[in-house]
Amino acid sequence: MKLRIGTRGSKLAMIQTKYIASLLNELGVETEIIIIKTTGDKDQNKKLADLGIGVFTKELDNKMLENEIDIAVHSLKDVPTLWSDELQITATPKRESPDDLILWNKNSNFNIEYDELIVGTSSIRRTAFLELSNPNLKVKLLRGNVATRIDKLRNNEYDGIIMAKAGLIRQGIDLSDFNYEKLEILPAPAQGVIGVASRKKDYEINEILEKINDKKTYLEAVAERWSLKEYGGGCQAPFGAFAFYDFDEGILTLKCDLVKEIHGKKISISKEGFVYCNVNDVELSKDLGKRVGLSFKESDIFEI
Repeated sequence: MKLRIGTRGSKLAMIQTKYIASLLNELGVETEIIIIKTTGDKDQNKKLADLGIGVFTKELDNKMLENEIDIAVHSLKDVPTLWSDELQITATPKRESPDDLILWNKNSNFNIEYDELIVGTSSIRRTAFLELSNPNLKVKLLRGNVATRIDKLRNNEYDGIIMAKAGLIRQGIDLSDFNYEKLEILPAPAQGVIGVASRKKDYEINEILEKINDKKTYLEAVAERWSLKEYGGGCQAPFGAFAFYDFDEGILTLKCDLVKEIHGKKISISKEGFVYCNVNDVELSKDLGKRVGLSFKESDIFEI
């Protein structure tokens, strides 16, 4: 069998796709990589929220539905939680770090915690939580691939930039010229996870993809994504989520944070939950995500 793999053409997307192809090749599956340009790639000047839902995925989805590709490789955090009835995320290899990092030049003469600085990001989530945790950091829109963003930092177009650690690791980015630290905010749901999408009806392909699936990663990603889906905020909501499965205890825990405006003031709301399960209990993971996501709606009753 030969699988046609659809992907964006960015360096990170290609690295992730070649990794998936290598896993499939090890199973004796021949692969062909097909590059597809997405809305998010074509327009680098607008905020992601202004481009609509699925800006990095919908063209790939359409190619799958039109049978021009067999599977698609995504950064799972970019995949909408409200999705096609004909498609599914079938495999998630082992997760890379879910953390966000803030980077700044080593030769910069300022204090990242106290000085008023210009920080680059395109994320509504990062922007919202920074306004609460680090009000000294003023956000300016930053788009482009990883190399472009880092070049803008080197050229002092920004005092600092915020990046997903997973993307830096996967690309082997040398950070020796920069200071950096982890942001103490929850990641986007499924941040650091590669999602392999396929058509639900392609049973033979799906059986192959299940062989490259990391069950722990899948279980955790399902809980995180269903919490956002139940809350209803979409990929660009100021919503963070992180799930962790403990094999020894047989417990899946989930914590979510949301920034909301109440009576003209922005605050951060936290919700969490857990469930006893085994690593195959995807439905229990889904139910946990739904329960925690719904609890944000229930809290609205007390805000009137």
